[in-house]
Formats: sequence, C-alpha cells, structure tokens
Amino acid sequence: MELRRIFPALFTKPEDCPPRSRDATLYLLRCIFLMGVRKPPVNLFLAYVAWSFALNFCSTFYQPIGFVTGLIRHLSEFSPGEFLTSLQVAFNAWSCSTKVLIVWALVRHFDQANAILDEMDKRITEPGERLQVHRAVSLSNRIFFFFMAVYMVYATSTFLSAIWIGRPPYQNYYPYLDWRSSTSHLALQAFLEYFAMAGACFQDVCVDCYPVNFILVLRAHMSIFADRLRRLGTDPAESQEERYERLVECIQDHKVILQFVDCLRPVISGTIFVQFLVVGLVLGFTLINIVLFANLASAIAALSFMAAVLLETTPFCILCNYLTDDCYQLADALFQSNWIYGEKRYQKTVMYFLQKLQQPITFMAMNVFPISVGTNISVTKFSFSVFTLVKQMNIAEKLARSEEDE
Repeated sequence: MELRRIFPALFTKPEDCPPRSRDATLYLLRCIFLMGVRKPPVNLFLAYVAWSFALNFCSTFYQPIGFVTGLIRHLSEFSPGEFLTSLQVAFNAWSCSTKVLIVWALVRHFDQANAILDEMDKRITEPGERLQVHRAVSLSNRIFFFFMAVYMVYATSTFLSAIWIGRPPYQNYYPYLDWRSSTSHLALQAFLEYFAMAGACFQDVCVDCYPVNFILVLRAHMSIFADRLRRLGTDPAESQEERYERLVECIQDHKVILQFVDCLRPVISGTIFVQFLVVGLVLGFTLINIVLFANLASAIAALSFMAAVLLETTPFCILCNYLTDDCYQLADALFQSNWIYGEKRYQKTVMYFLQKLQQPITFMAMNVFPISVGTNISVTKFSFSVFTLVKQMNIAEKLARSEEDE
C-alpha cells in the first residue's frame, strides 16, 4: 500500500518489531522543523533561514498586527459577520503567536523527552508490551494528521468563502495594498492572507498537538509499568534478594516516568495557559457569528474554526484526567502484587513506594489552572456568557441596523 510506504508510522507494527516510542512524535517533530524554529542544518543553512524568516514574519509576527490594524482602519466598512470573523481569528492569532514563541524557546525539551522515551523502551521485553507501544505510536500520528486536516479545512474554507463574495478572507492591513482598487490587488491580498493563515494553522497544529502525542505514548508505558508492578514477587524461582532488586528497578522506572513529565511540564504549562485565557472569548464570538450573522459558506468556515479551537485544549484535558486515573491504578497494581510474604526490608520499601505512587501526575497552567476536563468546561462555558451578554444588550440588532442604515 502506497500510504503505508510514505507514512509508515501511521500503521501499527507487528509485535516482533522493537519498540520506538519516539516515533509517536515523528511527523510532529518534522513539522516543527518546518516551522523554522530549529537550529538550521549546515547543508541547507541559507534556505532554512530564508524559509524560517518568511513563515514566521508572515504568520507569527505580522499577522496578529495586521489583524488589529485592519480592524481599526476599516472598522466602518465591515459587515457584522466580517467583523466577528476577523475579531475571533485576531484573538486566536495572538494566542497562536505566543504559543509558537514558547515552543521556540523550549523546543529542546522535546528532544530530551524523546531521549527519556528511548530509556523506557529498553525495559520493554514482552511481545504484548511492544504491541501496546506500537498501537500508541500509530494512534498518536493519526491524531496529528486529524488535527492538521481540521485546521487546514478551516483555513481553506474561509479563503474560498471570502473569494466567492469577492473580498479578502480577513481584510488585514498590508501597506501600499488596496484590494478595492483592482482585481490583481484583491488576488494578491487574498493570497498573502491565505499563506499567513495556512502557516499559522500549520504552526498551531504543532503547538496544540504535541501534548497529546507525548502523553498518549506515556500512558502506554504506564499501562506496561502497572503490569510489571503486579508481577512483583510472583515468580517462585526468585530469591528474596532478586525480588528486592526487581522492586528497586520498578522504583527507577517510576523515577524515569516522573522525569519525562517534568521535562514536558514547562512547555505544556505555558501553551495551555495561553489557550485557556482566550478559548471562551473566541468561542463566544464564533457562536454569535454563526447564530446571528453567518450565511451558509461563512457558517461552515466558522464551524470548522470552532472545531479547531475546541481541539486546542479538549483532547489534552481529557488525557490529563485519564493520566490521574492511571496513577491510581499504579498504586492498586503494586498493592495487588505478592508483597505480603516478602522480607521486612521489602515490605517497608513497598510501603514508601506505595505512598509515592498515590501522588497523581498533574499538569498546571502556569500554576494558576489545573489542566483537567473540569477546567476546560469552565473556560468553555464562558463563551455562552459572552453570547448571552450580546443577546441581552441587543448588540447584534444594533450592528445589523447600522449596516442597513449605511
């Protein structure tokens, strides 16, 4: 099959293949390289620097400024739907640029996390364990491509719906370029806006999907680790000293897991915090646009935008809740092992280890919000508050009336 040959990491390998947990982020890290935030390769130094400058100047730095400037300069010319479309994307563009800069500054943590995954792979010996890792790797990469498809559908549908009505998608400000003056100016501005938005969506996929990619494969290793804990002390051929050595090895495995989490924590904390700050507001503007102003084409574009915004936090928040449950299952697995007939030293070590396992792995957004489904629901509910406020103040009717008067 041609797809399997081009994208082998999308498919589950047989259980006799050695595990490569780092392949869970194979396509993610390739796209991060294409974001232009890596160290330039020696043989492609000038080409990489030029590409990095073009993409990041258009998508990371200028696009948020162009949105705000365009809104201010052409405020009176916007229809309510066009205004809300630009406003919702402007907020998201600023958050995306901030997240890109955070990842840019901390991208080395991804390499360190993959090095720790390599260390975890060395402990995998059973065919069933290898199969669990292979499944997590393929699922992780499929999710990455799903994110990419959703984000790019939004960028393309917005572009096509705007071209259909003869306007640029967002009416950003570009010096010396007036899209109303000629068809060529309109085509040039539409292309520039699409390039910047497609680049921003490409970046957004990378900065939003990396927590899911890493945590999915971590959960596979934690499931394998739980089985390893249950088997402690069950081999009658082992001596007391050998059983104690197996227990110490499991303690070392747990330390490696915590090291992996600590490696990713600074990056996740910053990017999720930024997204939590804007998700409710952005979804609120999008709801108002869909319900009150959008035609069919712009409604489809807005719905794809809403799906992309929900993907920025929801999957990872769900995984964080699962991760907490996984930690409690580790403690249960250790308690279910054959520890009661161990020597006194073994039992005391199990008790201390059990207390450590009962402390769940959690992520915080800049030590302000716990990253969980509950927090995600709370910030998402703010969008309904924004929608209700607009309805009660009759802002939508006033905007529609002012457009009719003009």
